[in-house]
Amino acid sequence: MRAIIINPADNVAVAVESIIAGKIFRAGEQEITAKTNITAGHKIAIKDIPAGGDVIKYGYPIGRATADART
Repeated sequence: MRAIIINPADNVAVAVESIIAGKIFRAGEQEITAKTNITAGHKIAIKDIPAGGDVIKYGYPIGRATADART
């Protein structure tokens, strides 16, 4: 596993190791293709999040997306 989803209500996963662009990896039951390089510890959208939309981690909003995040 390269990314974990902390809470089922989350719309982001957390990379547990670095992932290179183009790599297909798993986050929970989802297969995701990395669009850019992702360093360990960074968040990855697992659902589309519009600019200004809530980023949900730990089951709670932790901030707002500054740009559209598409899966």
